[in-house]
Amino acid sequence: MAFSDSQYDELMNIYYHNQIENRALEKERKAQVYEKLPRIKEIDQTIATSSIDAIRSRLRQGSDKMADTKEQNHQLIAEKEQLLTANGYPADYLQPIYTCPLCKDTGRIGNEYCSCFKQAAISLLYRQSTLDQILQVENFDHFDLVYYSKEPDGKHPFTPYDNMNNILNKTRSFIETFDKLGGNLLFYGETGLGKTFLSNCIAKSLLDTQHTVLYQTAIHLFEDVCGDVIMKKGQNPDSRDTYRYLYNCDLLIIDDLGTEFTNSFVSSELYDILNTRMREGKSTVISTNLNLQELTERYSDRITTRIFAEYKVFHFYGGNIRLAKRRKAIQQ
Repeated sequence: MAFSDSQYDELMNIYYHNQIENRALEKERKAQVYEKLPRIKEIDQTIATSSIDAIRSRLRQGSDKMADTKEQNHQLIAEKEQLLTANGYPADYLQPIYTCPLCKDTGRIGNEYCSCFKQAAISLLYRQSTLDQILQVENFDHFDLVYYSKEPDGKHPFTPYDNMNNILNKTRSFIETFDKLGGNLLFYGETGLGKTFLSNCIAKSLLDTQHTVLYQTAIHLFEDVCGDVIMKKGQNPDSRDTYRYLYNCDLLIIDDLGTEFTNSFVSSELYDILNTRMREGKSTVISTNLNLQELTERYSDRITTRIFAEYKVFHFYGGNIRLAKRRKAIQQ
């Protein structure tokens, strides 16, 4: 993924602080050892001086004393390590300290990001998604089809189980082809059927592969974020950052669309967000308790026609999963 300037700066700031802390710890260790074992200080000074002298000699006179210097320094290092271990210190106690020895706290190995940088990026993206806690529970590892009935309900062509299994497979396909195809999803159906849970499963899978994801409930999105930035001129800096993120994150999740107070301002902001993201090839997942007829009655044609034309629409139905889980927990 491509990081924004602020994201990259925040990540590199982690490395900067690690470097500062590790250099301070190195200095503290040296002071401690030099006071207890002055000979080690003499050895370090001799190694530093001899190396510099050898380089100067090579530059000025053309003579190469590096081989002799290396052999001498090798013996001094052996003596130093012996002194350290004899006095209860690890042999590498005065070696440079790195939080990540692989990249030596630079974040890169050659032209590639180090694994520690990738993990730091994932942690940052989790925090910015607003989902860092809930995704420990709501992810594909915990999505259980057992709560969906395998019996026909007489109203739909597929059982709730088969319908949900199909949605689950299509969702996994959405994730697998995300970088290549992108796309948008609309989840609709009554409350407690797993729409938000599945949205969170998608979020975790993409966050774990270093995609930027932002989750917003419709109420918070329009009343707090858009309301603050547009109506109050962005008095809250967090709202300004989130508002910008609405447009440039890889995946935006709008949960519970229809629970917000809908007026011309909300309709205008919703249209702008959806239209801009579609135009720029950014993906969006929307969940709502409204049925398709209610969506068309609540929102303007220019919003609903874009959603129905550009989104894969999935209908969730069956028994209330949330209540079923609560009953099971009580029985246990």
